[in-house]
Amino acid sequence: MRYEVTIKEVSTKKVEVDAQSPEEAEDKVSEDFYDGQYPFDAGAEVDIDFVVQEKRPEKIKVVLLEPGKLARVAEIGTKLEDLQAVVDGMIEPAYYFSEPVCLVVNDEGKINGMPLNRGVRDENGKLIDIIAGTAFICDCSGENFGSLNDKQLKRYTDQFKYPEHFFRINSEIQGVKYNPDRSKER
Repeated sequence: MRYEVTIKEVSTKKVEVDAQSPEEAEDKVSEDFYDGQYPFDAGAEVDIDFVVQEKRPEKIKVVLLEPGKLARVAEIGTKLEDLQAVVDGMIEPAYYFSEPVCLVVNDEGKINGMPLNRGVRDENGKLIDIIAGTAFICDCSGENFGSLNDKQLKRYTDQFKYPEHFFRINSEIQGVKYNPDRSKER
C-alpha cells in the first residue's frame, strides 16, 4: 500500500504587549509579526506532528453489475464524481457481505425508475431486495472504497453473473436469471 505522510510543524513564541483589549493586543502583535519584529529563533518551542493516511488509488477493480448484461470485472475511478457516474446518481453502500465487501447502488435508483437489475438474497436464497440501475461490488474495509482481490472478483462475478427478470407469483416477487447473450440469438 502507498501512504501519504504530512509533516506539520508548529512553532510557538510568546510575547507580551500593552493594549486596551485582547483584540487590540492581537492586532498589534499580528502587525509587528508581519513586519518581521518577532523572528523565530533556536529558543522557540516547536511542536511536530506526523499525520499518516492511506493514499487513495486512482482506480479500483470492482465487479460491475449492469441491467441486462453479464457481470464483469471493471476498473473505476475513486473520486466521488467517478463513483457517482458509474451508478448514475448518489452512491450508497446498500449491502455488506460476510467479508468487508459491499454492494454500492444508486441511492434513488428505484425512486427514479431505473431498470431492475439483480436480486439480493439472504443466506437461505430468499429474495430480500432488488437492485435498480447499475451497481458495483467493492472492498469496504477502509475509509474509502477499494479493489477486490482476485478471489473476490471471481466469487462475486460468478454469484451475480446473470441479470434477472422479476415477476410476482401470488404475493411473492420472484427473480429468474437469464443469459442476455443467448436472448439476442432468438
